[in-house]
Amino acid sequence: MDEVKQLQALIKQRLLETGLSQAQLAEKIFVEDHDDDNAAALARFTATLKKQLNRPSTSAAKLRRYLEILLADRRGLEGRYPAIASAHLPKPVLEQMHRLSAELDRLLLGN
Repeated sequence: MDEVKQLQALIKQRLLETGLSQAQLAEKIFVEDHDDDNAAALARFTATLKKQLNRPSTSAAKLRRYLEILLADRRGLEGRYPAIASAHLPKPVLEQMHRLSAELDRLLLGN
């Protein structure tokens, strides 16, 4: 499988795991990239993103950036190395790592 198809599959898998829709991801990316909140532009970008997640001509760099934004709220191994963490660690371990990371952040940062 080529890189584009792998990235598209990984993004779709992460969306399923997190319960986010493609439209929610589109909004997350749009907010990251634009200062305005133009509803028509967001709707156009949502349609474009849905196509990009299926077309083999979508650039791998663009898909990597989308994946980075999708994982931005995840910390630790899962956020930096999603393929490694997902391939070698069971989901309960990843969830526990996420909880521990959040607890350490809270203790160290006082949040």
